[in-house]
Amino acid sequence: MDFDVDRIWIPDPTPGDFAVTTSASQNQSLSSALLPSGKLLWTFRILCATALTLSGYLAWTALNAIPVYGCGGGEVFDCGHVLTSKYAKVFGLPVSVPAVALYLSLLTVLAFFRRNTPENLLRAGWSVLTFGAVAAALSAVWFINVQVFELEHLCQYCLGAHSCGLILAGIILWKRPLGNWQTSAWSGASMAAVAVMITAQVTSEEPDLFVVERFDDVETSEIQITDLNEGIDFAPPGDALPEADGDNLFAPPVTEEPVIANNVFAPPVDFSEPADVAADPYAATSEPETPVVDVFDKQVSGEDGTTAEPAEPAPKPSADDASESTVATAVYLFISPSTARLLSKIVFLDEPTASGTTSEEKRNDEAKTVVKTQPAADSADKAATAPPKPEPRLVSVSGNKFRLNSRHWPLLGNPDARYIFVEMFDYTCPHCRKTQRAIDGAFKEYGDDLAVIALPVPLDGSCNDTVQGTSSSHANACELARISVAVWRVDQSKFKDFHDWLFASSRRSSASSRQKAEQLVGRTELDAELAKPHAAEYIKRHVDLYKKVGRGSVPKLMFPKSTITGAVSSSRTLCRAIERELVQQ
Repeated sequence: MDFDVDRIWIPDPTPGDFAVTTSASQNQSLSSALLPSGKLLWTFRILCATALTLSGYLAWTALNAIPVYGCGGGEVFDCGHVLTSKYAKVFGLPVSVPAVALYLSLLTVLAFFRRNTPENLLRAGWSVLTFGAVAAALSAVWFINVQVFELEHLCQYCLGAHSCGLILAGIILWKRPLGNWQTSAWSGASMAAVAVMITAQVTSEEPDLFVVERFDDVETSEIQITDLNEGIDFAPPGDALPEADGDNLFAPPVTEEPVIANNVFAPPVDFSEPADVAADPYAATSEPETPVVDVFDKQVSGEDGTTAEPAEPAPKPSADDASESTVATAVYLFISPSTARLLSKIVFLDEPTASGTTSEEKRNDEAKTVVKTQPAADSADKAATAPPKPEPRLVSVSGNKFRLNSRHWPLLGNPDARYIFVEMFDYTCPHCRKTQRAIDGAFKEYGDDLAVIALPVPLDGSCNDTVQGTSSSHANACELARISVAVWRVDQSKFKDFHDWLFASSRRSSASSRQKAEQLVGRTELDAELAKPHAAEYIKRHVDLYKKVGRGSVPKLMFPKSTITGAVSSSRTLCRAIERELVQQ
């Protein structure tokens, strides 16, 4: 059947039908304008996915308190230093956690960018993308500046995520799909959000990154022991180190009576007899010392290497040689009262005399007679020249396993301070630098009542055999510690000044440190001290104690009943620990 085309009726379009057709065409045109090209869309997705992966890994390591792989201890790149600073958290959360939420939101929005997506959804998506990308870029600028100028270390994972945010924001601000006005409005909102984050970080305190090891089974009465005749806890170095060479090699820089206690963790001390007994300020008399004769039936070696016959037993003292016996007795008393009594019984054989008194009683009577008959001038001269004998101040650590004499080790403060604890540290350690600021705050709180035994333990394998691989940031740690100990030995009053100067910057070279030490104690004196092995031997003893207390991280703040390992950034936290561990004991 044929149709006459001219006679077919075609109805005119109604105004409503025309309007609908025009609106749909406009919507399709606007959607096409808001929809990015395929390449640009995939670029956005790759940038967001990369930043999400890096931020997710950092968040996982932060929440599980594990180190970041392949990034730690370098001179420039040190994620451990960056991610433990106060700038690594915001409102108590690692900054990587909100970063994960941000990039996950952006990826979700990008998933809805399709050809059939309505124009209103595309506009909402671009609003979210603009706000998030600009916020990520501003945060990147802030954190990169913090790493470069404040922390002086970089984290490559952080830089990777920041780079993604900067590129993403750069593309959006270049294209401006929402127009200038809306793009500026959302960028302003991003700036406000980042400003809140920066304010929270700047006003927050440094985080405390430490663990506390307690020794609760130790009684307070055990900690307060001051008897120097206790049993051996840690042998003094005189048994293991070479004998003194006449230069007083292992002696501490303080002129005082040597501590012979076996349970005290001793510095490298010279146990050899001084060449001139009369020069000893604590000697009982200025007369020459009577040589002690070996009374045991043994052969002794002569000075020329030959073997001598056993010496005859020493005769019992008589009234004629009372002065000699008194001198010998005084020498024994200089060693230790209890030891003197024991040796006196061995040498003089405490037997009753014909008068019924023992030889010990007779010697006491003779000693009193000699003291009374000494010239008054000698007594006055001795009283005027002999300094008072300092009392040992023992500081207990690690549950009273080890005790240190405050006068025998590098010390910040007064050796007779009411509260003393021991610190192990490394001058090149950033966490030790944080703890040093807390210690400075504690000194302001307690003043002269506080002192710290400062034991450098370099994280450098050249003087610390517990370090398997020395990081470039710790390359000169041994030399800095050696110079510091040398300054203490030359002039103890200058030690704290040099100690604080070393910690004032993270990049102290050996040359600049030595120059500063020369300014404080003098070049001649410092060169003479560094030419000797004294400082190196002290550092060796510091490392020995470091091994005994469990090695691990530094800094270590050691109290009688606890040890704090890690950075204590808040002086208030440290003062609370001092109150708990020292003041209330």
